[in-house]
Amino acid sequence: MPTTLLIEPDLTGHRFQAVAHVAQRAHDAGDRVVLLTSRGASTSEAFTVYLSDAPIEATEVYDEIHPPTAVMLEAIVDRCREGDVETIVVMDADQSLKRWWLLAPRAFRGLSKRPRVIFFLTRYPARVPLLDRTQWKLRITKSVLSVVTMSTRTLHRVAGFAGRDDMHKGWVVRRARDPEVCGAHSRDRTALRAELELPADRKLVGIFGLISERKNAKLVFEAMESAGIDADLLLAGSIQPEVKAWIESLTPEQRQHVITFDGFLDNALLDKLVAAVDVAPIALTNNGPSGIMGKALAADVPVVSAGSRVRARELAATGGGELADLEPASLAAAIRRVLDRPTGSSPTRNVPPATADEFARVVLGR
Repeated sequence: MPTTLLIEPDLTGHRFQAVAHVAQRAHDAGDRVVLLTSRGASTSEAFTVYLSDAPIEATEVYDEIHPPTAVMLEAIVDRCREGDVETIVVMDADQSLKRWWLLAPRAFRGLSKRPRVIFFLTRYPARVPLLDRTQWKLRITKSVLSVVTMSTRTLHRVAGFAGRDDMHKGWVVRRARDPEVCGAHSRDRTALRAELELPADRKLVGIFGLISERKNAKLVFEAMESAGIDADLLLAGSIQPEVKAWIESLTPEQRQHVITFDGFLDNALLDKLVAAVDVAPIALTNNGPSGIMGKALAADVPVVSAGSRVRARELAATGGGELADLEPASLAAAIRRVLDRPTGSSPTRNVPPATADEFARVVLGR
């Protein structure tokens, strides 16, 4: 049986979710799927959530989540010598791209069968404003390195994350739209709130995931207060110390309008919480696609986005919410526009939903 070898030493949840998508597609094509990861991965929370039921065999071979390219190659070649490895997918290849062209030809020398190698870039800017010199430099550098590496016949395909509005295929780097995946839906909001013991008669504004200062929960709450928006703020995920300190500083009256689900949340619970809120503000300057936004789109929960050109384009293409500036008055106005929408109103989409299967097909080239 042909083997697809996936390389992902990093234990972060969103990364393992991408691994699960690719593993399922390769398995459906008839491949045995093997994951090379770092030690302790199989007992991590992210692995349990995303990969415990995936059709995958995990092998822990790396001592760190960012192993040097030479160390990564050594484990890959050892595996190639052991079995019928037809495809290798390096799932976070931005660092490997820098030295693969130099090290891989020597490492692969002597293999009886050369595998097909795919790189997935997590930090490739698919669409760049004309005058953004920094992003253009990054994009051109990675494109040139990809072509150079392909010329050594140790790399055959490159893909990277793209916004959900981006229907272009890409020339050198194939564009894989970040999937919209959620196991719950807002049509079941009443039942979900009863199950999760959330208030049935209150508007809920939800912020999810790793909740650090960058998620601007304080800014969102102050915007709601200053505009007199009668709603509660739900914080669900790993709440960081600086945000906990802010919550503890609130008055008793303010505190009763902040609901917390603190800690690592399994995927099923996180999906239910996303589907249970009325609006999900994403107010941060990370300019890439947002996994939480993908969940909200799949659950038909409006998003208010501030601080990202990528998310702004996605909102325009999907009709998935409102755009705001990263300041209180603009955020409050956008949240109010969402909360004032008529019940049952549906967005107008200009692009089809980005699915997990489409994502995996683009990565694998199948």
